Amino acid sequence: MGGADRFMPRIKASSVVEHRAQQEEAILNATFDLLHELGAPPTLAQVAVRAGMARTSIYQYFKSPTELLQAAAREVYPRWFARVSDAVEAAATPTEAVLAYATTCIDLVAEGGHAVGTALASITPDPDLDEQAEQMHASARQPLIDALQRLGIAEPEPIADLVTAVIHAAGQMLEQGIEREKVHSHLRTMLGHLG
Repeated sequence: MGGADRFMPRIKASSVVEHRAQQEEAILNATFDLLHELGAPPTLAQVAVRAGMARTSIYQYFKSPTELLQAAAREVYPRWFARVSDAVEAAATPTEAVLAYATTCIDLVAEGGHAVGTALASITPDPDLDEQAEQMHASARQPLIDALQRLGIAEPEPIADLVTAVIHAAGQMLEQGIEREKVHSHLRTMLGHLG
C-alpha cells in the first residue's frame, strides 16, 4: 500500500454514496438511542462515539446539534405519522379512532419516539426549526381532528386540544413509572365515551 492510501478512510460499502447513507443511518440511530437514554439533546461528540466514528468525522454529515435534530425529526416523523394514521384508520368507530390515536401516541412515547420532539423543544429557538416543528405538529393532529369530525363534533380543534392535554398527562404517567397497560386503561376511561 502506498503512503497516501494509509490515510484514506475505509469504506465498507459498494459506493461512496452507499457509505455515506450507512454512516448517516448510524448517526441517526445513535442519536435516537442517546435521546431516549439522556432525555436531552446529545452533543455531536457523544453521537459520534456512539456511532463508532471519530469525533471530528460527524461534522462531515452535520454541522450542529440543531441540524442533527432536524434530520432526526425528518427521519422519525413519517414513521410516527404512518403508525398513528394506520391505527386511526383501522378503528371500527370514530370513538375507537380517537382512542387509537391516544394509545398509539402513548406507545410511541414509551418506545422513545417522542424524544426527538422533546429535544427539539428544549434547544435554543430557531425560526426554521420552529416552522418545521409547527408543520409536523399540525399534520400530526389531523387524524385526531378527522376522527372528531366523524363523531359529529362541531368544533373539533378545541376538543383536539383537550385530547392532546390528556395524552400529555398520560405520557407523564409513563415517565412516573406507571405501566403502559394501566395508562391505556386510563385513556379508555377518559376518551372511550366520546360521541
